Amino acid sequence: MGAVRDMVTEHTIDLSTSKGHYFETGRGYPTILVHGSGFSSGGQDWFPVIKEGLGEVTHIYAIDQLGWGSVERPQRDYEFAFLVDHIREFQDVLGYEKTNVVGHSLGGWVAATLAYESPDRVNKLVCVANAGLNIAPPPNFANFVPPDAAQIAADLEHMEDPELRAEVLAAHLANGATADALDSYRSLGAMFRDMDMRRRYFLHRKLTRIKVPTLMVFGDEDLIFPSPEGRAQMDNEIPDSRAVLLKNTGHQIPTQRPKELAALLKDFLR
Repeated sequence: MGAVRDMVTEHTIDLSTSKGHYFETGRGYPTILVHGSGFSSGGQDWFPVIKEGLGEVTHIYAIDQLGWGSVERPQRDYEFAFLVDHIREFQDVLGYEKTNVVGHSLGGWVAATLAYESPDRVNKLVCVANAGLNIAPPPNFANFVPPDAAQIAADLEHMEDPELRAEVLAAHLANGATADALDSYRSLGAMFRDMDMRRRYFLHRKLTRIKVPTLMVFGDEDLIFPSPEGRAQMDNEIPDSRAVLLKNTGHQIPTQRPKELAALLKDFLR
């Protein structure tokens, strides 16, 4: 057993159009953790933050987004609305009317959209290096080439804990090796390259209508998103919000700065 897998239980549940998969740990008020858009991403991307004791203050559900993870992936044309409703359906199946929602990268875009559309379903919102304000699709969708095992491993080299890095890598390799991973990711990529979809779901006009308490965590060396202009817009326009800029930090905050992120989340979600 690995360092974090000893701390979590792993579950698969039946949802309306697919299976759902998540890692669970902790106690207290429920929090759903939503990962980003890497080819082999999944709930395991939050393992470093979980290892830093986030479950001491909240009941964690680190989920696989619709179209990602180690279980059945719907083979269909995706719509952004499906990703957002996937969070609501998780809440319904788990028996919660409302939870905290923490999202990284694409997960932050999904989480913020949920808070805009369904403020009654979100207690507190956290956006970590979130997407949703960048006009062009990110490179992993715009110029997608399936990564091999060496590339996946290289993307995790910044993780300082070798045991934890090996554990997260094993989950990434398992996710990327599922039979329908490539077809699902290409379908998701087509959706994210659709400019009509992007314009409809951009966060720009929605920020002032996000009324739930919001924490935003950014890296000062993040070259993906949001841009410095986007960070300033979020900080200025979300009414009940606080922004934190981590120094010497890029886009992969949950794995690059887990201790600092966990401390911020503990304080905000406690």
